[in-house]
Amino acid sequence: MIPAKTPLELAALATVAVPGLRVAGLRPPQFTDELISVTGIIDVQGNRYLVVCPHDTTGGLNLEAQTAVLARLARARDADQIPFDVPRPSGIAHIAGGGRVMVHPDLGGRFMAEEDFEDSLVLPASLARALASLHNLAPGVYTGVDTPAYTAAECRDRNLALLDEAASAAVIPTNLWNRWSAALEDVALWRFQTAPIHGDLQTTSVVVDNGAVLGLTGFSSARVGDPAVDVAWVLAQASDAFLDRFREAYSLARHATDLHLLTRAQLLSELALVRWLVHGVHAEDRSIVEEATRMLSDLADDLDDDPLVRPPTPLAETPAPASSLSPGAPRGAAPSGDEGGAASDGADDGDASTGALGGADLPTERLDLDGPRPNHPHPGEPSAPAL
Repeated sequence: MIPAKTPLELAALATVAVPGLRVAGLRPPQFTDELISVTGIIDVQGNRYLVVCPHDTTGGLNLEAQTAVLARLARARDADQIPFDVPRPSGIAHIAGGGRVMVHPDLGGRFMAEEDFEDSLVLPASLARALASLHNLAPGVYTGVDTPAYTAAECRDRNLALLDEAASAAVIPTNLWNRWSAALEDVALWRFQTAPIHGDLQTTSVVVDNGAVLGLTGFSSARVGDPAVDVAWVLAQASDAFLDRFREAYSLARHATDLHLLTRAQLLSELALVRWLVHGVHAEDRSIVEEATRMLSDLADDLDDDPLVRPPTPLAETPAPASSLSPGAPRGAAPSGDEGGAASDGADDGDASTGALGGADLPTERLDLDGPRPNHPHPGEPSAPAL
């Protein structure tokens, strides 16, 4: 871990990262959290920069891969393929202990705040278009620069492995285990087109101004993977009004059809607690393990035995010819058995659903958003804070 840096230390390091830079003063934003130290500076010509120093030197993309991703996204912005800007590094310096400092022109605006998720007007639609446009990019925008690329099946397998690892380290409440296992075993849920994703969204990753998204930062977890990873962060934070507007705008802007995007997003939002638990185990931090265990217990109480994946809703209860139905059995009646949403066998139940995010409505038999949407205790996968 790299020690937190003061604004003055960051300003001094900026002159190392950008030879010839003459700092005239400090300016907002200025903050330090568990992930990153940040300060704004202004040079003698009046140019404004942001100086960023991640604290963690392990995990995530290496410096070269992050720089390459940012360069490719900047070209996509210049070609009007995405409606937001990204940091364009002016200089990067390696510091003692294996850390690094990046200096880039200030994108303007401000970082998103938690209260912004109460907005039901412009911002949810702007954020939806920003994420949909990122997910619409060709996977090639990330590949070839040492960024991971996962298939849909591999995304599912990674979550299965996460749940198994957590179960070996702590007791997972039975109702949560059943809820998550059913969703992970439902093959239809995991039929989707992978896409370039941000991978570690948090409020300091989104730059906004006047209710619109100006830029995205923090691409150390960028990869080709499940778009639901990015949507899960929105779902966990947003008010109902924000989420409704976001869902509508994302559907209109997204090119690919994804029948069960929000269902997977709900699952991943809940599994963020499991990821936090596993992070605590790896870090040998008992306080994190205890916090995550307590949050899992609270979530288990809130959800009770409510399944995430439900059996398909019968289409109708119209009479059928006597030769095809036993007496009193309505057409389309669900078969007897585990009614709690046991995983489908991967037949074509996903294709038979009545809609999709990215072209139509979400199939209501697979998602219940009336239940709790836990806030991420630690956004995304615990990894190197992004540049």
